Amino acid sequence: MVFGKLSEAVSDLSETLRRVFQPPPTHGISPSLNEPPSGTVSTLEAVAITPPYSPAATPAGIELLFVPQAIHLPTRFEGRLISEASFANWAAGAVVCQMQVFSKGAGRQVGIPPLPKRATCYRQDIAGFTVFTQRSQEIFSSPAVRGGSPQLGSAVVLSGLEMALGMPIGFTGQNMQLLPKAIAMRYNLQLVKATGENIRNLDVLGLFHIPSKGVAGMRHDPKTGKLFLQLTSDAAKASRLPFLLAQRKDDRSLVSCFLEEG
Repeated sequence: MVFGKLSEAVSDLSETLRRVFQPPPTHGISPSLNEPPSGTVSTLEAVAITPPYSPAATPAGIELLFVPQAIHLPTRFEGRLISEASFANWAAGAVVCQMQVFSKGAGRQVGIPPLPKRATCYRQDIAGFTVFTQRSQEIFSSPAVRGGSPQLGSAVVLSGLEMALGMPIGFTGQNMQLLPKAIAMRYNLQLVKATGENIRNLDVLGLFHIPSKGVAGMRHDPKTGKLFLQLTSDAAKASRLPFLLAQRKDDRSLVSCFLEEG
């Protein structure tokens, strides 16, 4: 029975090692871009439109009617008798001063005409205002039509692949703590085997998928955790491989390697 339990333990250990070192499933992605669709542009046409202008004069009538009204005023004339005692002295013949201006023959006798018994009213017709209209017709000239070629110019294409690839491109890494322990252990063993470093002296920064060729420069940003690469034209046709980046604890230098898939 001892040998039977030992064989079962050995078989369990072999099954566990087989599951631990089992490669993760991978999926292939085509890096090629789809061809842009092509279409046609309809020809432009110029259409002249004449605005519907039809000026017309409309006579407007103004109601002007003035009606005179007769108003009777209460006019009344009364005579008052005023007596003066000094005229008796003048009648006695006491002459004080004689003035030629006030003599009888010096001035002309002025009589006051008698007032009429009733007032006379005069009637006068007030005519309305006369409005004159003048008709005029202004002729609008036809709009000017200018011709132009509806064809579009040829597009100018500039070669900017080298300039675009010369700029640093950021790659976001995958956190190693979120991976299963078996896969993380396998990646750490490959890093130790490729670099010859002690795993206790390394801090794993992340797992990146970068092109296998055409990498001219590399820089890691500790704030964002991104890996910035300066690529060449060879990186456009190269396939992407998992890239493990780590840092030494003693001198803070970077250590990296490409991982084997499958």
